[in-house]
This record gives sequence, C-alpha cells and structure tokens, in this order.
Amino acid sequence: MDKNGRLMIGAPPDSIATPQESGWMNGEVFFQWLQHFKQHVQPTETNPVLLILDGHASHKELAVIKYARNHHIHMLSTPPHTTHKLQPMDRTFFKPFKSAFATASSAWMRRNPAARITDYDIAALVDEAFSRAAWLDIAQNGFKCTGIYPFNPEIFTDIDFLPSMMTDVMQEVSSKENMANQFSVAHSSPVPSTSHALPANEPESSTSSTDILKQLSPFPDASKKRSLKRARKTQRSEIITSSPYKKDVEEKQKSRDRKPKKQKSKGTKKMLKTTKNIQSLSKENGEEEIECIICGETFEEDWIQCQECKNWAHEDCVYIDSSDVYFNCDVCKAKKRLGQY
Repeated sequence: MDKNGRLMIGAPPDSIATPQESGWMNGEVFFQWLQHFKQHVQPTETNPVLLILDGHASHKELAVIKYARNHHIHMLSTPPHTTHKLQPMDRTFFKPFKSAFATASSAWMRRNPAARITDYDIAALVDEAFSRAAWLDIAQNGFKCTGIYPFNPEIFTDIDFLPSMMTDVMQEVSSKENMANQFSVAHSSPVPSTSHALPANEPESSTSSTDILKQLSPFPDASKKRSLKRARKTQRSEIITSSPYKKDVEEKQKSRDRKPKKQKSKGTKKMLKTTKNIQSLSKENGEEEIECIICGETFEEDWIQCQECKNWAHEDCVYIDSSDVYFNCDVCKAKKRLGQY
C-alpha cells in the first residue's frame, strides 16, 4: 500500500485511490467509489440519479443498496453479455483513451532516455491521456450509440443474436440403435446431387441434405453442457435499488448468517488431465464466502488458487496453459513481468 501518496502524484483532479490486495473489484471498494460518485453528482429527492451498471456481485451488496436508496441513487443492472452494446465507455471512450495513453507513454520515454515507466509515473500519464480523450462529444456519442439517450429500444437487431444459434440448438443423447437408424435413413433417402440435376420424373426428396447432416453431426449444445456443470443462477436485468430486490438480498444475508460457521477449507492438491499439480478448493461455505477473482461470483464449482496471491477463481473462469505447473492469475503475472515478485 502506498502510504505516502506517491502513486497519486500527477493524478487527475479529485481522483481517489483505493488499494486492494488482489487487484480485483469487490463490494468494499465499490462502496467507496459510490460514495465518491455521490459526492460529485449530488443527487436529491427532487433530482435523483440513474446509475446503470453490469451485474457484477460487488454492485449488489446490501450496504451498497442501502446507501444508494438513502441518497436517491437508482441503480439498474444491464442484461448479461450486453456490455459490448450497452456500455458507453466501451463503445466510445476506451479506444481514444488507450491511444492517448500510448502517445503519452512514448513521449515520456523520449524525454527520459534509458529509463522505464514505473508505478509512480502512471497517474500523471493517465491525467495527460484523460485530458485528451475526455471530450463532451465522445460522452454524448457513447450514450447515443448504446441507445440509452436518446432512448432507442431497437439498438439490438436480429444479426446481433446470430452467434447464439449455436447454443440454442437442443441436442439429445441417442442410443447406438437410434444412431444406426438415422444412418440408414440418411443413406436410403434420395439426396439431390450438387453436380447433376434430378430427372424430371424422379420425385424430390422430403429430407434435405442439410437435415441429414444435422442428424449425423448435430450442433453442440453448449448451453446444456454449461447448465449441467455450473450451479450458477441465471442473471437478468434488475432494478437493484428496488424494494423487492433489497428484500431478497436481506433474506439471503439472513440465511447465510443462520448457517453454522465452519472453518474455511485451505484447499487440497489434485491432478488435472494435464497431469499438472494445481491447488484446488473443495468449497465449503464458512464464515466468509469466497468470491471468484475473475467473475466475482460465489456459486459452487471447482476452484483454483493462485500460487502467488492465494486468491481463488473458478476453474471455468481461467485459462491454464499446458505448460503451467501452477495457476497464476493475470495480476500476479503482470507483477512478475514488472519485477514486483
């Protein structure tokens, strides 16, 4: 932790710094951000504020909901997997900001030959890049192209949903006998040739070649496989500060408080298919729930512990290279590259 504030030298005006050991967002850090947000927008009962967020778990903490309700902040979560369309920062701001930051970094290295950019230089570079990218028209275009303001409910088209067709196809597990029957039907049915036309007196097949291919090699049902493997609840758009949602969060909190306290499992070693030793957690709900450092969720699943920072992540949320002996999260990998480990 930067106790003397050197990491904030040259930062944009009114910036705040909140250290977090794992480097990931959690409820406590977001609560501090919300207080900072309230201080600047100054919402009142006659002039409330609408805050649109994604469905991260840190946005749904009970303390966050109570604070937002008490200070006239209405929080609305977006539907899952829509930030590429509904996030104004993603649509219009981040690209020019990254370009401006790269330009500022290049200029810094030219002014400081044979030196490298350290953690204490980042804030000033961010200030320079932010001043170049934070234009009013960029902010306005961000809300316009996402359909937030002016409100455009037709922002999504049918083309946007085409990739989901792969996971919408239902696949049934059939027996060997059924597969044999399908194979015989496929060969007995006349299939139109791609190079020769059918004779005029020959009837056209009722089963198209496309249907036969689907029978022999059906589309993978990824959604079904995922639902069987995960115990994760389906997310949806919610008014987080509404009374029904707040009541539901309070009931869940009371249910967790009533559970007997158990000592948190410290994890065991297990062998994966890659024959690499990786720390894995057989999860037990204890005094403190474990949040995945990638998705921020606490649902039950196989867990992996980062060898360096000792934080946990769902196995399905991380990518493990075949050459890795132990799992290291992205934050720890970045620190290793910077020589902080």
